[in-house]
Order: sequence, then C-alpha cells, then structure tokens
Amino acid sequence: MTAVEQPCYTLINVPIDTEPYSELQLKQDLEKGDVKVKIEALKKTIHMILAGERLPPGLLMIIIRYVLPLQDHTAKKLLLIFWEIVPKTTPDGKLLQEMILVCDAYRKDLQHPNEFLRGSTLRFLCKLKEAELLEPLMPSIRSCLEHRHSYVRRNAVLAIFTIYRNFEFLIPDAPELISNYLDGEQDMSCKRNAFLMLLHADQDRALSYLASCLDQVTTFGDILQLVIVELIYKVCHNNPSERSRFIRCIYNLLNSSSPAVRYEAAGE
Repeated sequence: MTAVEQPCYTLINVPIDTEPYSELQLKQDLEKGDVKVKIEALKKTIHMILAGERLPPGLLMIIIRYVLPLQDHTAKKLLLIFWEIVPKTTPDGKLLQEMILVCDAYRKDLQHPNEFLRGSTLRFLCKLKEAELLEPLMPSIRSCLEHRHSYVRRNAVLAIFTIYRNFEFLIPDAPELISNYLDGEQDMSCKRNAFLMLLHADQDRALSYLASCLDQVTTFGDILQLVIVELIYKVCHNNPSERSRFIRCIYNLLNSSSPAVRYEAAGE
C-alpha cells in the first residue's frame, strides 16, 4: 500500500535558470556564510523541499544553530516558510527532538519588541498541526492580546481561534477569553476577528455582545458589520421565528455607508 502524500499549501516560483544545489556547498553556506549567503542558501533549501527532495542529514541542526539566531527580517520570514514545510516528525509520527529548540525560538519571537515579528509568527502558528509545539507557546500567545499594536492583537485572536478549533484542549476557555477581550477592544479589525471567532465558536456569546451594542452598530466599520450580518443570517436561517429580534439592527445596516453591507443586509 503506497503512503498518502501530505497536502502542499505553499507554492513558490523557482527561476528556470536556478543552478543545481550541492549538499556540501549548502551546508557550508548555511554554516559559514554571511547573512546574504545564508539567506540564499535557505531559499535553495526551501526550493529543494518543495520539489520533493529529502532534507540532507544534519542540515536541520545546521539551520537551527546558524540561521535561527539571525535577527534579519528577510531571514525570519524565510524561516517561517521553512518551518511550515519541513517534516517535523519521524516516520513513526513522533516529534523530532530538534523541534524543541525551534519551539523556544517561536516563544522568543512572540515576545519580541518588533510588532511585525510577533504578528507574522502568530500568523505562522495558525498553520501548525503539532499540538506538542503549540502547548508551550500558549502563555505567550495569550499575552499578545494585550499588545499595544493592533497588528499583533488581531493575529493573536486568529491564532487562538485556529488553535481552539484544532486543539480545543490547549485553550478550553478561548470563547470566554475572547468575549472579555472584545468588550474592551477599540480597533475594528481586532473586533471583527474576535466577533468572527465567537460566531463560529460560541454563538450565544456573539449574540450577547450584539445585544449589548445594538445602538452602536452604525458606527462600526464595514468589516465588522458584514460579520454581524452573517451572524443574523445564520441565526434566522436556523430559527426563522428570531427574525423580529433583529429588525432594528437590519434596518440600521441597510443605511450603512458601505454598499457591500447594504447589499448583504438586503438579503435578510
């Protein structure tokens, strides 16, 4: 019986004139090259994995030792792609020991003062399917909900939503946590992500929040108004007798400044 191939979610264009790689040269560039050389070697490694080639023995540890500590933003972005696609388990399904070191690097990036690194790391964690890697990072992920920058906060909400959906046992109080967070959040993109999570994870909490701010719906941005319309549609589709409950809200949304919101609200 043939083994089932893993799905591929990452596609990267490889130039036709790319030179064939040498395993020895690749290791030397990653270990002894300057930042630019290491970046190019990491790109070649990513191309190699996506082409279906096996990772040369010892290369994973070289990347952990000599590339992972780099603070260069390009290297950081490439590493997120690398960790997404590289095999993280042994043939029998056990997590590689080297990934413990990688997990520590994730934790440091989640505490980094630069909001781009925090936010991009949170987006990357949405793609992880290994609960063992995510578990030690949960305190750092939760703390990102209180970051000063909205880019970090909204990606923290997405990370919590995805982790709750895939591994509920890692954060069983996620609906309550996000509900409390939503009450105090002011940024519309963050509120939209939080409300969207409640819509799918705890509809009663989403309805409770909507009931508490019915008079403010017209002041919300269109990205949040669209999710509110989605919630109303979902509730009314499952229970048509609830329509009267949302008449005033729908009327307000029909007067929204956004054509998209007016269009969706008209369908109600």
